[in-house]
Amino acid sequence: MDSMIYNPLEEFEKIFKDRHLERTSDFFEKLVKKSGVDPDLNRETIRQMDESREIARKLKTKLGWLKFLRVLMCLTLFLIPLVIKKTTPKIKALTEEREQALERADRLMEEARNQMLPLNRLFTDRDALDIIEAVVPLISFDTHLSVRQEIDMKINYDFGEDAGDEESTIEVLAGNYNENPFLFEQKRIHRMGTETYHGYKTIHWTETYRDSDGKTRTRMRTQTLHATVTKPKPYYQTQVVLNYCAQGGPDLSFSRDDSHLEQKSERQVERFVKRGERKLERKADRAIGQNDDFTMMSNAEFEVLFDALDRTDEVQFRTLFTPLAQTNMVSLILSPTAYADDFHFIKQKRTNKIISKHSQGRALNLRPENYASYSYDIIKENFVGKNADFFKAVYFDFAPLLAIPMYQERPVHSLKPIPDYSQLYSLRECESLANAMDKRHVVHPDTKTEAILKSSFVRSGDNVDETCITAYSYDIEKRVDVVSVFGGDGRFHNVSVEWDEYMPLTAQNNFSVATNEIAENKTVLARMNGLSIFNS
Repeated sequence: MDSMIYNPLEEFEKIFKDRHLERTSDFFEKLVKKSGVDPDLNRETIRQMDESREIARKLKTKLGWLKFLRVLMCLTLFLIPLVIKKTTPKIKALTEEREQALERADRLMEEARNQMLPLNRLFTDRDALDIIEAVVPLISFDTHLSVRQEIDMKINYDFGEDAGDEESTIEVLAGNYNENPFLFEQKRIHRMGTETYHGYKTIHWTETYRDSDGKTRTRMRTQTLHATVTKPKPYYQTQVVLNYCAQGGPDLSFSRDDSHLEQKSERQVERFVKRGERKLERKADRAIGQNDDFTMMSNAEFEVLFDALDRTDEVQFRTLFTPLAQTNMVSLILSPTAYADDFHFIKQKRTNKIISKHSQGRALNLRPENYASYSYDIIKENFVGKNADFFKAVYFDFAPLLAIPMYQERPVHSLKPIPDYSQLYSLRECESLANAMDKRHVVHPDTKTEAILKSSFVRSGDNVDETCITAYSYDIEKRVDVVSVFGGDGRFHNVSVEWDEYMPLTAQNNFSVATNEIAENKTVLARMNGLSIFNS
């Protein structure tokens, strides 16, 4: 069977979407059979539970009206003894009946949970990944990011160096596509910006003026003075990036941004392309005069829509973007289905980065808790629906890369050898584990902001890595600046402006990282990707 994907968009709609749904349903049914749960019995339990809750709801409404009626009747004072005598027993009986209905509903809920417990216990972190591997055979996901793969990506594929204390890895998902290594990474990014703070002061003064008769009069005037100060402030954001390593175009770098042209009509796109084509022709003419190597491609639609004009090597760009690759890319960008053109594409020599809008904010993997419920039908809906959404998000992160046939080719392994390291687990995995911990274990006690956590290797022994986690964060101190503002009374006034000063904090703590099996008898602080972190 040919595993090559020649048209990512078309094959998703005609092949992979249905194949994934079929594999997901089969996978779920096998788990159900293995668990031994009885869906019909669970449905009956849920039906009885819902029935009891509906009874309790109606009784609550009835109680409310009865209590309201008692209050109205008591407004007539001579009826108070009669009202109390008649209504109190009814209210008491209804209250007891409602409590019994709620207690029965709670018992049935617990029974439903116990019925589904054997199925909920069978879900693992690998389920969604195993299904994708079965649907797209060239994709393989690793249990965790190994030191060897990370070093291989750096040595042989120009994978970027760590961004220092400005970024921290929250989660990773590593693997390879036909032996081309890839890494999904969710990062927390820190940057310094500014915040403008405002202060106000109301002033009053007496003003002398002449009225329409020429008489001198006085009046009170009021004005609210406004002052601002601008001060530094840290900002944090999360970002999901797919890093894909391939040997094609080893010296080529470029970048392009999303355009969401699929939101425009066909006529608007045509006008957009024509305007862009004229600009490119002028750019090509200037390049000739400046002895630049930019040459416009014959496919003007692709050139305008992909818009990778900062490319560094024309020959390698054309080698990658064959006519088929150009057609695939244009289809992706203009498609009203899927996610269309929501992706940034950055190529830095042999490392390609896809940053898509649809993947921002999503978890990199599905966990057992994403499916679990007391209801069989809800569990099934969760498993099938969330896996479908997850597969679509992953597939269309890969789609711009799969649009380029050369990127699906198996790499030539005449590369630099990977040196041996005593370190067992990548620093990105250690940071992910640290970010999954309760922050009180890692940050400075005075911290009032988010934190950037960085990991450094200390030592390794007995299948355990010791890592040092450094947390960069801020305390916040209230400050007041006094700003002089000119008022309508002809004088300057001091206006107080309160602002926040962010004081940098640093904390360091050592932890141990090992597989879940090795850490079984430890006080584990967090688990992820088959690894655990605990106190050294």
